[in-house]
Amino acid sequence: QLSKGQPRRNLGDILLGSNDVLLQEAVVVGKAPEVVVKEDTVEFNADSYKTQPNSVVEDLLKKLPGVEVDSEGKITHAGKEITKILVDGKEFFSDDPKVATKNLPVDIIEKLQVVDRKSDLARLTGVDDGEEETVINLTIKEGMKHGWFGNVTGGYGLNGRYEAGAMLNHFFGDNQVTILAGSNNTNNMGFTDMGGSRFRRFGGMNGINTSHNVGVNFNVGKGDAFRVGGDVSYNNSNRDVLQRTERQNMFEDSTSYYSGYNKMKDNGQNIRGNFRLHWEIDSLNTLEFRPRFSVALSKSDSYDSALTTAGDIARSKVNFSESDNHNKGTGYDLSGELIYNHKFRNRPGRSFSIQAQYSYSDTKEDGWTKALYKYYMLDKDSTLDQMDDNHTWSNGYGARFTWTEPLGDVKKGRFLTFSYRFQASFNNADKYTYDILTDPLNAVTNDTVRNDELSNSFRNDYYSHRAQIGFKQVTANYTYDIGVAAVPSSSQSIDLINSDRNIPKRTVFNVAPYLRYRYKMGKQRSLRIDYRGYSSQPSMNQLQPVEDRSDPLRIVVGNPELKLVPRPFQRL
Repeated sequence: QLSKGQPRRNLGDILLGSNDVLLQEAVVVGKAPEVVVKEDTVEFNADSYKTQPNSVVEDLLKKLPGVEVDSEGKITHAGKEITKILVDGKEFFSDDPKVATKNLPVDIIEKLQVVDRKSDLARLTGVDDGEEETVINLTIKEGMKHGWFGNVTGGYGLNGRYEAGAMLNHFFGDNQVTILAGSNNTNNMGFTDMGGSRFRRFGGMNGINTSHNVGVNFNVGKGDAFRVGGDVSYNNSNRDVLQRTERQNMFEDSTSYYSGYNKMKDNGQNIRGNFRLHWEIDSLNTLEFRPRFSVALSKSDSYDSALTTAGDIARSKVNFSESDNHNKGTGYDLSGELIYNHKFRNRPGRSFSIQAQYSYSDTKEDGWTKALYKYYMLDKDSTLDQMDDNHTWSNGYGARFTWTEPLGDVKKGRFLTFSYRFQASFNNADKYTYDILTDPLNAVTNDTVRNDELSNSFRNDYYSHRAQIGFKQVTANYTYDIGVAAVPSSSQSIDLINSDRNIPKRTVFNVAPYLRYRYKMGKQRSLRIDYRGYSSQPSMNQLQPVEDRSDPLRIVVGNPELKLVPRPFQRL
């Protein structure tokens, strides 16, 4: 204690004891960038885009810049269609992006990456084959990669509308198993009906679609050395369409009116399986095998009527049509692809690969059409009462050999690339049209007669070769691949009913140069230029000179004079 009489006092040395105060965990919160561009990858941070509770990946995609999702679930980014969805770099239900986008919840997604990448063979061998795909890779949040998790959703609304779905995931190490199931009548096709496109009058998203589906996807193995994956799915869809159309056509000198009515019912079932095996036998040898199969069933019934009237005051009738159509079909597909790649121990950078593939397809479709057509201005009527028996089946096989040879020291990144590919396909198309006979009293009989004018039985052969040589340079700042390919191809078609409709053998020789250049301007900027040429042949339906008169107001006939032409592809 100090005072006026003793304002100072020496206390000596004072030792201070420890009296620490421990702070709680400090958390620094910062906003992650919404979009990051890394060379050929555009990466979106999922948490930066707000979605409603229980949203699926498709809801997130609709909010991302540059990404578009149409009414049928087709996804495009910067104009390029997304062909696959990957989950942590592994394929998820193979070639059906809808399964992931319409079933996986947003809550488990950490990042969404849009990736431009080469084909499976090009990535394995390093030889550019001109085939490229754009895929989306979904990275799962770390907390979701262990154990079991899933969800169950359901809803019911007015007019009997409902949705129900369930998903169960099991992650263990690098392995994953997913089970999906769903049912709804709200046009939410959780699985693509892969079989619908093969049938003439089946499929689409008009009307009310009821779908039921279940699928299993798996990817298991030991690291990256040996992995087995695949998926099996079943889909059933029912479509009801009731459509009325009122249209006014305005021309320079006249006006007409169209009134249409359409009623349709479709039922389709599809079972498919896609499997893949990747085996790194050792550090020099790799083997991949991809078998696939599918079975599709369809049934379609429709009724159409249409009236066209003139633009005068009386709305004079021009023509009227009324038709009933019934179709039933089955389809089968089987295919497989085998790739073997070998690297040389004594010559780093040298490698060769062999690819073999086979495909078989068989589709049968029976139909019946009954129609009435009135042409009022010609005072003429016509009727159509026909049965169709359609059968198309095909076999195809191909092989490819590639070789990569380093020039000088492999560290300089200079390579010569060689490749040769052979493809053959044998397409067979039988379309038999039968006229249903009537007796003198205009009553329908059970007798039919084949209409050879509207029938065909084609046997089509197509062969293609592609020999390619190129030079590849790889550096830290730029990469380019330049070369040229010779592409001879031939095709012919024989009609077993009418030899006058044969399409003689035609051979076309195309030269297809290609260039692939990429310059890195930094970690998030690059310049890329692509150019390649390839040949494309007309389909047999486009070539066959056989009339399709199922709609007399729109008769379609093929043109056998169409040519195989080179088609350039370029992108900057």
